[in-house]
Order: sequence, then C-alpha cells, then structure tokens
Amino acid sequence: MKNLLVLYNPYYNQEVIEDHIRILNEQPNANEAKVAFGKVDSKRKDYEHMFGKEVNALLDTVSTQNPLQLFLTDFSSMYVCYIEKVTKELEGVKAPKYYDDLNVDRWFVVSDIREITRNDFEFVRDNVITSFTTPDYGSYTYALYGNRYDYPLRIEQKNPINYFEEFSEGERHFMNVFKSDRHASAQHDLMHYVFGKELIYEMHPDTLESITTAEVEYMQYRDNKTHNFSSIVINYGKSFENEMYYFLRLLFEKLMAFDEKLKSIEYQVQSRNFTLEMYLCNKPNMGTNKFLLANSDIYGAYTELYSDRRKYASLLSLLKFNLKSAIYPIQQIRNEASHGGAISKKECDEVRNIILGIGESSILSEILKCKMVVCEES
Repeated sequence: MKNLLVLYNPYYNQEVIEDHIRILNEQPNANEAKVAFGKVDSKRKDYEHMFGKEVNALLDTVSTQNPLQLFLTDFSSMYVCYIEKVTKELEGVKAPKYYDDLNVDRWFVVSDIREITRNDFEFVRDNVITSFTTPDYGSYTYALYGNRYDYPLRIEQKNPINYFEEFSEGERHFMNVFKSDRHASAQHDLMHYVFGKELIYEMHPDTLESITTAEVEYMQYRDNKTHNFSSIVINYGKSFENEMYYFLRLLFEKLMAFDEKLKSIEYQVQSRNFTLEMYLCNKPNMGTNKFLLANSDIYGAYTELYSDRRKYASLLSLLKFNLKSAIYPIQQIRNEASHGGAISKKECDEVRNIILGIGESSILSEILKCKMVVCEES
C-alpha cells in the first residue's frame, strides 16, 4: 500500500480530527461511513509543489482496489487514514463545515481513521517520523528540522505496516479514536513503565490495541473475585499471538533465504495443508508455531545462521526455550476462554505475568527485542 503524509493545521480548526470522526460516527453503517478530508491550498503559498507531478500520479492510482494510507500529523499527534478515492469535488461525501471558507485543492475520501499517538511530540519526533523515508528527497529518513518538504509528501515505511489489514473483513477503527481517560492512562503506563517507548513502537498497532484493552479491563475488575476474566485473557492472548507471528514471519523469511529447502516444510492448520513459504501470508495458531519451532531443519538453520552464541544469546534462548515454554500455558488458558469457559483472576494473572513480565521476564519484550536483532541483521 502506498503512503502519503499531510500536515494538518490547528490554525484552521482546533478540532480537525474530531470533526472528521464525528461525521464518520454519525453514519448508521460503519462499513459504508465516509468523510472528506481536504488538502487546503494556503493563500500564503507562492510557489509550485516541487514534486507535484509525482504526487498527482500517485493520487490518480488510488481506488478501492489500490487504497492509500494517508498519515496526518501536526507533529504532536499522528493519525492514519484509509483512502479509497481522491477527487477535486466532494461528490456527495460530507465534510466538516470549516472547509466552507477555505480553498481546498483535493479531497481525500476517508473510510477509516486510526490513532497512532496523541499529544506526544517527543514520541512523534523520535519514533514515528523517523520510521519514514522520503523517496522524492533522496530516500533519506524524514528530517523534522531543516527540511524543505512540499506536502502532500510521498513517504515509505522502513518496516511496512498495513494499519488496515482487516478492512475488507469489516474491521473499522474510527469508533475507537479519542478513547476514555482509562485507555489513555493504560497505554501511557505500558509505554513508560512496562515496555518503554522504543519497544512500544516496535509493536504492531493491533498488538498495542489488544494489550491496552486487556489492561483497562483488568484494572477495572482485578478486585472482583467473581468476575469472568475470559475476555481479558483473549486480548492478552491476541497480543502475544500477533507479535509472535510477525517476529517468526521475519525470522522464517530470512531462514528460507539462507536455506531454500525450508520452503517446502509442511504443516497443517485446521486440516488444511500449508508449507513454510505460505506462512508469510497466512497467520497460523499458537500450536503451529510450537510445532514449527520444534522442526529439526528449522532448528538447524537458525543455529547455523546465528552461530555466534555470545552475540545471539538472547535470540537463541528465545527460540530454543522461552517461546515454546510460554506458548503452552497461554494457549491452554486462552483456548479455555475462547470456548466459553469461565476464567479466574488467578488464571488471568498467569497469562498477564508471562506477557507483561510481572515477577518474571516479559515474553513480549523478549520477542520485540529479538525482532529488532533480526531486523538489524537483514
């Protein structure tokens, strides 16, 4: 998916993002909800966009079959929109009223908006925009200071993330933008006191969403001994399963490049046959990952590729022991919760302790750190 970055200016409206979210939320069918985001042509601008032809060529390709990820920022917050159409005219799509007095150059038809971070300039500066490169400016990392960028700005992600993977399945995120103070507080605590900003940004956004949701509910009910903690365990389990998959997908891709014979390794998921090469685009269940990690050919490949035991001690420990030992208890309790079983706080704490590292090493932190090691070696 192509990516574009646009700066939004609170000078025009103090609630730019909020006004667009309101329109999306007003529409009865979330899957058909749309709002127009306008690229305002500033009256103060007295020069042509240096790469206007390249940007226009990109915008002309946007369609339902070829959507665009539009990143919106004021450098304090960062949002990303799912764009299926770019047009000069509104064509029946509703837009906030404040555009009535502005000269809009183009309308981006937004079908979904996802919040990356809000009111955290340091995080945007140090973690988010540093993950972008600028193909029209030598493909260098985005530079906040001293740049001469023209917007909209074509960007590429160093580690590509599709923020809307389940869009075609009906998943929408705009209803969850500007969440409760509890949600913001839980995410702040995870960022500052559990994982740290660096590891939080290494997480896939779905992982962060699941683990934050789990923490909010856990804190709400932790003193209620009769509460069924099933939904909390399911969300903790999602965060683990999701991050484990993205780590192993990266690892297996590198191992298959090292030894092409690994591509033909077979496994089954719900009576369907797969090969390791198909793993890259098919997320399996937890048990499958445990099965693959026990495969002698995969074991031989990663122990040979990462043979420097001093350098890769943490990675080898995770693959040989820690990941497999974490899968079993999480899988057992998560499966019970998924099939309607009542989960006690004690069982929930067991899963939470393993994932967050309460009184022990955090398996999620280990995965994220080792994913960074594999990325660096790619």
